[in-house]
Amino acid sequence: MMSLMQLVQGQGRMDSSRRAAGSFRPVGLPILMGLVGLAILGPGAIAPNSQAFGAPPQKATTVNVLPQLTTAVSLSGLPNTLNAVSTLGTASSSQPLGLAATPNPLDPACPILNLQLGPINLNLLGLQVATSQICLDVTAHQGGGLLGDLLCGLANALSAGTPLDAFLATLSPADLGTLLNGLGDIINGALNAVTTTAKPGTPNASTPSVLGTSPGACDILNLSLGPIDLNLLGLEVALDNCNNGPVTVDITAIPAGGLLGQLLCGLDNLLNSQAAAVAILNKLTKIAQVIAGLI
Repeated sequence: MMSLMQLVQGQGRMDSSRRAAGSFRPVGLPILMGLVGLAILGPGAIAPNSQAFGAPPQKATTVNVLPQLTTAVSLSGLPNTLNAVSTLGTASSSQPLGLAATPNPLDPACPILNLQLGPINLNLLGLQVATSQICLDVTAHQGGGLLGDLLCGLANALSAGTPLDAFLATLSPADLGTLLNGLGDIINGALNAVTTTAKPGTPNASTPSVLGTSPGACDILNLSLGPIDLNLLGLEVALDNCNNGPVTVDITAIPAGGLLGQLLCGLDNLLNSQAAAVAILNKLTKIAQVIAGLI
C-alpha cells in the first residue's frame, strides 16, 4: 500500500529512562517508527542512499509507518459475499466487508455507500498490529466515471433491498473486477492516511504517541486519525471508527511471539535506558540484517 518510508529525524533528548503512559519520546520514536517500516519492507529497503555521499538529503515531511498493510476485496461463499483480506508481510486475516446504504440529500439518485471493516489484528514474528473498527462513507456521483457508476449502482441495489449476490450477478467480469479493485483501493487509501504521520500542524495528519508498556510486551507506537473527510479515486470518503471517533492503529512488540518482537523490544529497552549511540546503531544493524533474511 505504501512506498519506502521516509524517516523524520527527532529533536531534543530524553531526560529520564522511565516512560510515563502516553508520553512521547522525541529521540526514540522516530527510530522505532523507522524500524517498524523497515521490518515490513523487503531487502530492497536496505539499499544504500544515493545521497549519502552527495548533497545533504532533503528533509522528509511524512513517515510511512506500515509500508505494506494492504487489504484486498474478494468474492467468496454462496450466496456471494465480499471479504476483505488484510495482509502485513507474510501475515494475513480475512473478514466480511460490511455494506449498507443511506440516503444522500445532495444526490438522491446515488445513495451513500457505507463500508465497515475491522478491527484488524495481525502478528508478524512478534510484531503485533491492531486497529480500531474502520468505517467509510463513500459518496459517488453517477456519470462521474465507471467506478462511481458501479458504486452508485451497488448503493441503490442495497437501498432497494436487492441481495448483494443478485446485484453482483448483473456485472460483467470486467465490471466486477473494477468494483472489487476499487473497494480495495478505497480501503487502502484510508489505511494509508491513518498510518502515515506528518509534521505537527499538517492538516489531516495522524497523531503519533507512545503508550505505557504492557506486561510482557513493548508498546511501540499508537496512531490516531479522524474523523475526517478524504478524497480517494475522485470519490468523497468520510473516515471514522464507526462511532464518530478516530481510527487508531496500535503497534506492539511481543518478545515471546517471535524474533522480530524480541529485536524490537531489545531496541526499545536500549532507547529507554539512554544507551550509547554505538549500541543503538549496532542493534539497528543487526535487526536490519536479520530482517533482510526473513522478509
